Amino acid sequence: MYDYILDKKELQLDLMKQNFDIHEKYKRELEQLQIRKEKLQRIRDVYDQYDKLRVTVQEQEYVIRRLKLTLEEEQLETCRKQLAEMEDRLRGMEDEMALAAMKYEEAKAEAEQALTRWKSHDAVKRAGELERQIEEWSDGLERLKQELNAARRALEGERQLVAQLVDWPGNDGWTLRSDDRANLTSGVEAMSTAIRRMEIMLDSDPETEIFVDDLGELMQRIMDLGTQLGQIHEQLLIERTRAEERVRALADRMCELEQVIRDLENKKRPYPHSVVQLKRVLEERLNGRSPVWIFCEEMEVEDEDWRNAVEGYLNTQRFDLLVRPEVFAEALSIYEREKYRLQLEGVGLVDTEKEKRFFQTAEAGSLAEALSTDNPFVRAHIDHLLGRVMKAADEQDLRRHRTAVTRTCMVYHNMVARQMRRQQYELPYIGAKAIVRQLEMKKKELAETSKEHAHWADIHRGITGWTEKLTDKKARMERLGGQLALTSQLADTRRRLAGAKSEFERLDLSEARRLEQAYHDWQSEVERWNNRRMDLGKEMGVKEEERRNINAQIYIQNNKVKDARQVLDSWVAEYDPGLLQGALSRWSDAEKQDLPTYRKLENWQNNQKGNATRRDDTRSELQKLRLQFNAEHLFDGPEAAEDNDAYDAALRTVADINIPDYQDKVEKALKDSEEEFKSHFVFRLREAIEMAKREFHELNYALRNFPFSRDRYFFEVTPREKYRRFYDAVMNPMLAEKGSLFDLPDHDSSETLHELFEMLVRGEAGDMEEFTDYRSYLDFDIRVHSDDSSYSFSRVLREKSGGETQTPFYIAILASFHHLYRTNKTSRLVVFDEAFNKMDERIQSSLRLIKQLNLQLIAAVPDEKMQHMAPEVTTTLIVTNRNYRCFVDMVDRADIAEFLAIEDDDAGAGVTGSGDDEDGTREVVWQDELF
Repeated sequence: MYDYILDKKELQLDLMKQNFDIHEKYKRELEQLQIRKEKLQRIRDVYDQYDKLRVTVQEQEYVIRRLKLTLEEEQLETCRKQLAEMEDRLRGMEDEMALAAMKYEEAKAEAEQALTRWKSHDAVKRAGELERQIEEWSDGLERLKQELNAARRALEGERQLVAQLVDWPGNDGWTLRSDDRANLTSGVEAMSTAIRRMEIMLDSDPETEIFVDDLGELMQRIMDLGTQLGQIHEQLLIERTRAEERVRALADRMCELEQVIRDLENKKRPYPHSVVQLKRVLEERLNGRSPVWIFCEEMEVEDEDWRNAVEGYLNTQRFDLLVRPEVFAEALSIYEREKYRLQLEGVGLVDTEKEKRFFQTAEAGSLAEALSTDNPFVRAHIDHLLGRVMKAADEQDLRRHRTAVTRTCMVYHNMVARQMRRQQYELPYIGAKAIVRQLEMKKKELAETSKEHAHWADIHRGITGWTEKLTDKKARMERLGGQLALTSQLADTRRRLAGAKSEFERLDLSEARRLEQAYHDWQSEVERWNNRRMDLGKEMGVKEEERRNINAQIYIQNNKVKDARQVLDSWVAEYDPGLLQGALSRWSDAEKQDLPTYRKLENWQNNQKGNATRRDDTRSELQKLRLQFNAEHLFDGPEAAEDNDAYDAALRTVADINIPDYQDKVEKALKDSEEEFKSHFVFRLREAIEMAKREFHELNYALRNFPFSRDRYFFEVTPREKYRRFYDAVMNPMLAEKGSLFDLPDHDSSETLHELFEMLVRGEAGDMEEFTDYRSYLDFDIRVHSDDSSYSFSRVLREKSGGETQTPFYIAILASFHHLYRTNKTSRLVVFDEAFNKMDERIQSSLRLIKQLNLQLIAAVPDEKMQHMAPEVTTTLIVTNRNYRCFVDMVDRADIAEFLAIEDDDAGAGVTGSGDDEDGTREVVWQDELF
């Protein structure tokens, strides 16, 4: 009904929005004028405050500069006074310096005379000589004591060392002989005696006489001990060399064993060097044409009881090399060419070509049976070497054979029995088990060698230790023996020192002491006046420096006064001359202050800083206001200008504008917009709603004469609850009588229309489309009257049967077509497929309604609907589908009865024919009497 019965009607809002936009424009301009005026006035006020602070700071700057000049002049005067006082003080100090110099010279002359009298006295001379001797002999005595004590400590160390050597039991490398031990013991006793003599001498009273009649014998015994220690040292050097060689040989053997063990662990046997070299050369030259076999690697010992016999009998033949017969001659030539260069000696190269004839020729019971191999060339070599060497049960069994051997390695050949050397078979080489056995043996040998190496290393360390301790002992013992003579020198020095001290104590030095005191008294006077002279010189130097500094300061201060005067004079050039009168007034106030100049300067500077800070803050605020005004109002005024001319001009321009004219324009634009809203939108909306009601009234008039069974249907149009308040305000009958749209006596209606007006002129496009469509303000339904009851179709839509729900549908559809074809210039065609499929007796009422609405109907329905539709239509077409081919038959009213009778006889609606391969359906097309 919303989309097909009622047309969408455009309500033009352009003029209303244009008038409202004009109103808004004038309103905004008025507001902007007020804002511009207020902001410009604020800029003017802040600028006045800034200008006042700026003038104050400039006037204070004059006072500060003049105070600085006054302060510099005062400091210059102070410096001049200090210079005058300094010059007076220097003149006084020069007089004092002359007096001190005179006194110094007098005291110096007297001191020299007193020194001469003192030093020329005989007792003084002798006392000086004795003091020098006492000092010299005292130093000599201390030196001798130190040397003797050092010799005693050294001798004690040597005594302990020799005692340790006597007690050392020796080792497997070297042991002290008994006669050497006895001599060393005697030497230890001699050193002990000498040490006791030294200690007695060091502790003896100077008056005590010490007789050392046997001193020469002790010295000789100690020197002889040094000679013996030198001989022992030479013996130890020889034994140390032997021990080093033994340790080195054992270390080399350990390295060899470790390498052999690594090779064995990698399945590599330790062969003689010639074997390895020849095998390598043959492999390189034959270049893969034949393997190079080592005899022992290519066979296995089957009976371990006979391993030693086989290993020992073959001996070096175990390392024979074999090649294929076809390359033997070439291999032999290679051997011949390289034997000297590579020192290839003792290596067997088997002639496998000729030896083939020995293959499997071994006698039963021969030693060849103890070995097995898969290599036929190796087998031939085994049979050749061992095929006739018989295995004997014991030594007696040997004699039964030409050549035989026992398990214990006794060999019998050419009627001679001989036991094999152990080294021939001790290290096994034949077969894989030989590697395991060799590995065990080498590891065992390595352990024993390592143990022996550690033992000889201990022996070497012991011998090396004593060798180092006994180095240079012969010279050292001779030196220590010679130092025994210090005891007699010490006794002689003590006697001389005692005699000198005794004589010094007997001297009469009373007169000498008096002369000495007189000399020292005059010397004190010399020092006193010299110190006074030096102090005055230093003080005068300081004062001279201070005078130079004052003169320099006066020079600097004169320049400062000139600079301060120039700065003061430049004030007039820097600032407006009109400010001078105010600046002089402020200077007069400063002169009246009863404060020192520097205090006045501090006060004025602090006050100026405060004013300058307020000035800068005010200027920042002024620039901020100007920037904000320029940005908001697109004004190009200079925000950093010192004057305010541009903004004052703008303020005068705004102040001259006629504000009441703007207010009249705003009111007129609003009134025009309201009138457009009232005359066009509201009245047109009201007219569209009333027209919709009339159109549904006409449809209801057509429906009242067409009952459907016991039901009658009517269209119901009501205000939509969502927009009910807008609907009531628009439909208010008092709206046309008032001059203004918003002057209704009903306050709620006036507020509602105002809200609607605001949404239309300020809302989004989607909101305007919703509120300008009159259909949005209405709700549509179908009212059903049945006997004495009445209900809305929308409330029972899901509760009724199919026919009851389809009837309102067809009513709504037919109403839509009626609205669509409301002009008679169209064919008014209505086409339905599967029409009225859930309706029965309501079909005829629907068809009559179609005729009442003057509509042309074409309906396609199943044939079971014929009985309901045939009486109401004029043309009937039957469409039959047989085997996917359609046939159309026209039926008139006379044939309808017969057709209906056939329908009753058919098993299914519209089904005719029989057979498995034939299927037919029929459909009836009805056309009413308009065509």
